[in-house]
Amino acid sequence: MKEPRVLIVEDEHALAVALEVAVRQAGAKGELAATAARARALLSAAGTGGYDAMLLDIGLPDENGLEFLSGLPDSQRPPTIVITAHGEIENSIAARQLGVVDFLPKPVDFDAFQNILRRLLQASADRAVDDGAANLTFIGAAAAMRPVFQQVAQACAAAEPVLVRGETGTGKTHVARLIQRNSGRSGEDRTLAAGPATTAGDLAAAVDAARGGTLVIEEVALLGAEAQAELLGRMEGDGEFPRLITTTGEDLRELAAAGSFRSDLFYRLQVLEVRLPPLRERMEDLPALVAHFTGRLKPGQAVDLTDRAVAKLQAHEWPGNLRELANAVAYALAASGGMIAPDVDDLPPYLDGEPPGEDRAEDELIRALDAWVEVRLGTPADYRAISEALEAHLIRRLLRRYDGKLARLARALGANRTTLRRRLGR
Repeated sequence: MKEPRVLIVEDEHALAVALEVAVRQAGAKGELAATAARARALLSAAGTGGYDAMLLDIGLPDENGLEFLSGLPDSQRPPTIVITAHGEIENSIAARQLGVVDFLPKPVDFDAFQNILRRLLQASADRAVDDGAANLTFIGAAAAMRPVFQQVAQACAAAEPVLVRGETGTGKTHVARLIQRNSGRSGEDRTLAAGPATTAGDLAAAVDAARGGTLVIEEVALLGAEAQAELLGRMEGDGEFPRLITTTGEDLRELAAAGSFRSDLFYRLQVLEVRLPPLRERMEDLPALVAHFTGRLKPGQAVDLTDRAVAKLQAHEWPGNLRELANAVAYALAASGGMIAPDVDDLPPYLDGEPPGEDRAEDELIRALDAWVEVRLGTPADYRAISEALEAHLIRRLLRRYDGKLARLARALGANRTTLRRRLGR
């Protein structure tokens, strides 16, 4: 793995050299720029992703540091730590929007600086290293993803609750677990998949198990009234409450306004927010994502779709986002017989604008299931774990079709509500 690079923009030479030593001790390579002009030239020469972080003094001799930062193209603006003298930051919110992850007051506390930098570089490494689905969200360099990198880095370095929002298939769970891994807590980490059947007792048990660590609650909007009340009560009254990371595909603000989600709980959950853009807002990343999926399905081979096929993929809206794209690539590879360059005719027929018929949809499901099973078999798992994971996906999607109402789902499908609740709990 390449050595992380940190750009140090500081005109006071002695401090710049000291910071370079601290960067080196943190496991990265520091490069110095004494002026905004020099920093701009280095960033331009390095291109997208050239630097993993930037340390920026506001009081530069040729330009205000924040003005320099705001003038950089998104593709050249790495996650940034700002050095401030007293009173220099009047609008920290605007600074955060420019990619400022944290602030270092003068005189610089070098221990604090190294802790911030190590967390920032770890988040950058998690984006850069391809370890499969866990880093899928961070593939590509679309402008829509730049705020995500900054928000995730900020969340990893903070202790406040984080709300991860995004449509289905955008990678909310992967991002939540990435933040969880980098929260720096000494206690146990736990994950709770929320649903209408999640009781206050289930929630209390998860909180107790994660005490001193980090708790991820997936699809928090599906919690019932009693579970919401339990979560709020524990957050307000428990001094040892774990770091909380929640995910949702819903707009909690709208749900709170409609009365289906507690507004007081919403405001406690949304201290920090990571919003994952849908695939249609980051289409320039599509070739890189296609290469990633084909590489996972054909390890060791430089498999890629033809330009015609990629153009057809870019014309689709992708309501299922990354998950739907992965299925389409798996279909294309299967249809092409494993050819190195599947063409446009190998893509799923529904991309032509015609909805798949029942038989065709079943064929696509089987192909997607084959690809999913291959991935699951690549990790330690037994039949029960695989079948329960598959059933969990099915029940969650059915619940969404029936607005999260277990009784409606059971009535529509002729299923036993108690059985469904037990399986959700399991």
